Amino acid sequence: MLAILSPKMSERLEFVCQVIFKIILGLDFVILTDDKKYQEHKGFKLRYLPKSLILYEDNIHTQDENLLLEDKPALAFYLLTNYEEYLPDCPHDSHGRVNHDLSFVVRHGLYQRPVIHDIALQYKSILSKQQPDFQWIIRKYRFIPTFDVDIAYAYKGKNFIHFCGAVSKALIQCRLKDAKSILKARFKGAFIDPYDTYSLPKEFCEAAGLKPLYFLLTVNKRSLYDRNISSQSKDFQKLVSSLKEYSTIGIHPSYYSTKKQTILWETQLLERLLQKKVTQSRQHFLRFQFPETFRQLIEAGITDDYSLGFTDRIGFKNGMALPFPFFDLQNNSITSLMLHPLHFMDCAFYDQKLTDEESKKQLQNLVEAVKELGGELVANWHNTLMLKGSEEEALFKKTFQQMLSI
Repeated sequence: MLAILSPKMSERLEFVCQVIFKIILGLDFVILTDDKKYQEHKGFKLRYLPKSLILYEDNIHTQDENLLLEDKPALAFYLLTNYEEYLPDCPHDSHGRVNHDLSFVVRHGLYQRPVIHDIALQYKSILSKQQPDFQWIIRKYRFIPTFDVDIAYAYKGKNFIHFCGAVSKALIQCRLKDAKSILKARFKGAFIDPYDTYSLPKEFCEAAGLKPLYFLLTVNKRSLYDRNISSQSKDFQKLVSSLKEYSTIGIHPSYYSTKKQTILWETQLLERLLQKKVTQSRQHFLRFQFPETFRQLIEAGITDDYSLGFTDRIGFKNGMALPFPFFDLQNNSITSLMLHPLHFMDCAFYDQKLTDEESKKQLQNLVEAVKELGGELVANWHNTLMLKGSEEEALFKKTFQQMLSI
């Protein structure tokens, strides 16, 4: 048992200690404010001498970044809670997501390492001197391949109105090949849709003995950013039946799901298709708002979310290589929802246009950082970005295999 002496108690300090000491190091702990009880404690001991007051506050405001960088638990709390995304002046991109180029973790160059684990290891080094013979837990590394299905099929499964519109548009734009494909998809049973790329990841995952995790977009009302075929179509229902035989299926809440408060409805729709409870999720476009999105996920019965990652690079958005609980900053409370950091996303990686050597180096650094900690590496690909014979398909094969072999 670890005793932590603190000037006072707080939910925020309890949360940070839970992540650093319980989740990462596997240590039970108690927070004390009485120096006498601290001195009488027979196990591990640590004194917390705060430089930033963030862990003892109950409001949300702009923090002194220099103090955060000097105060390890305070820094951990800032990263774990996505604190800056609650601030009214947080810079956002055109989709309402945090502008990562201007974010705290990127500006200070912290995203290339799991810095919360590094903090935990520094404490482990201090504690090991107190009890040199203590047997620390050894975690087993896990690679979790995940796949987002934003658009199940390019041509199959369109309702009659969308079918007519797609054919007409292709003809008007003189895209005769596309028009022919749309007609084949509707009238020729043997037609292979270009987005029907599901056999490739199945093959790779089965060969590696891994169970993939698929996130399906089920919203039926189309928008500029929600363009999946109807979940009521036979083609979509056949896909669900096929995927559930060898993978875990989670919900991919739609682009406007938080604003329209449809996460519960979309989850229930998928549950009816699967005929089982859905407990895992990832937001479409990685678009979410704190804390509203995560409160809606909890209400929908989601226990594990995989949305916290970069849209423009690979790395550690929250400094973590293990799942950790969502802390509702407005309520100052730890919740039951577990957040699984997303470390790699295909489109973010591909858009960098790296050379083979640069690509291999980035992946090697990422995988080795997680592997040496016995962490959980979460990677994400899209069925629409591995078309047969395409450059993206080749990159999927390469990145998947590299993650297995490093």
